[in-house]
Amino acid sequence: MAERATGLGLVNRRGVAAKEKFGTIVEDAPNVNHVSGSGAGSTPTSSGDGSVANGEPGTFGYKIQEFDSASSLGSLADKVAEFVTPERTPEKTPHRAVGLLFWACTAELWRRLLGWYFLPFGLYFASLVHPAFSPSAHRTMRGQHASQVGLVVMIYAFLLSALLVYPNYFLFCAHPWVRAGFIGYITWYVFVDYATPESGGRFLPWTRRLPFWNKLADYFPVRLHKSCDLDPAGNYLFGYHPHGIIGVGALITFATNATGFEQAFPGLDLRLLTLAINFMFPFTREVLMALGINSVTRASVQKNLTRAPGASVAIVVGGAAEALDARPGWAVLTLARRKGFVKMALKTGASLVPVFAFGENDIFEQMDNPEGSPLRRFQLWMKQLIGVTPPAFYGRSLSGGVLRRMFRSGKGPMPKRESIEVVVGHPIPCPKIAEPTLRQIDEYHALYLSSLKELYDTHRRLFHKLKRAGSHDDLHARVSKMKEIKFS
Repeated sequence: MAERATGLGLVNRRGVAAKEKFGTIVEDAPNVNHVSGSGAGSTPTSSGDGSVANGEPGTFGYKIQEFDSASSLGSLADKVAEFVTPERTPEKTPHRAVGLLFWACTAELWRRLLGWYFLPFGLYFASLVHPAFSPSAHRTMRGQHASQVGLVVMIYAFLLSALLVYPNYFLFCAHPWVRAGFIGYITWYVFVDYATPESGGRFLPWTRRLPFWNKLADYFPVRLHKSCDLDPAGNYLFGYHPHGIIGVGALITFATNATGFEQAFPGLDLRLLTLAINFMFPFTREVLMALGINSVTRASVQKNLTRAPGASVAIVVGGAAEALDARPGWAVLTLARRKGFVKMALKTGASLVPVFAFGENDIFEQMDNPEGSPLRRFQLWMKQLIGVTPPAFYGRSLSGGVLRRMFRSGKGPMPKRESIEVVVGHPIPCPKIAEPTLRQIDEYHALYLSSLKELYDTHRRLFHKLKRAGSHDDLHARVSKMKEIKFS
């Protein structure tokens, strides 16, 4: 057992120190960890190596255990959310063939830009990702892990290619006619198609069911739990907490079907909302919209909540500011003064649904950036400049990778294998009010905070840092050693 303080706090960054029923309101604290959770909890250590429980990917070991009424979880047996078993599309040869063709073309673009200097990098990349294309990888646990690692490496490579390779190739190396077409495409989406990311357009539902999302979800793994069914005729605004470094759980839960969201809430037409700047990059904007990801502007929220019955949105409420406080074992929420999402729910009559992801903060470490430090000032300056905060984060290196062999360090860019348990709470019905008053907004904001706190308190003992030992352990014995989290 490793002693670590755990806690849930709210951050108020506007200069007003306050306390609410939800927990601690942090006001520009020199070290936010000292005030976010005053109670120390004895929690099991986490290996981070991907060992979950015996069974097939996508299963959940803890839910098969019966609750003992004499245990510390007995009183919560009726309140704990139900694990959602996803219905997954099996991977077939055409899926692997298309993936191989895509990466062969991308590798050729890299080679044309870098010349033969790309060869060693290309060979190393191929050695890492080839298990993801192997039909026999799923037969052993080692093969499954290698396949999942290859998928994560491919996502990093795609992001680098989308930011650096594709634009540079089409602008400087492509045929003049192709270059003209690329410039025309950029001109079109900047001046003509700029509003599409706010309207839910160009959504291709089949992209959410592609098999490779399953491998990405199983890498951590990410799993979904629902507290109740939702009326498919209603409109819902899901508030996701915490942000983490990059919101992995939100992406996999709301923009793919790897966790079974479509089966859990049939009839809902949901859009995950993100920063508008993400739609300024060519090609990646098309991928985002195909997955049903839209911009998080006021117009986008209103349009996507009023499109039709069942139209819903998911917002990572804490945003970039909350990412700066994302550290393993902590859930410091930037939420005390964030009430715009509540106002939009009231204006559209959508129900508020709190969502808490246990483990979202655990997959990356972050360099110390206390308030007032040079790093924190630089991050806040970048946020004001471009709307994005660059966290100085790191995860793990591959066990046989170059970084570990060269520097003898376990630190690297790969996310840790820590499960992310996404728990969807009960909806909070909101009346439709054309112009809600501050008092009404505060009332429903308080209801939301109370519901989120209840969701956290109900599930924290089950999920918080209890995720890696596997179902063969005695869950009740481990839970009994955890202390209560105190809120001052």
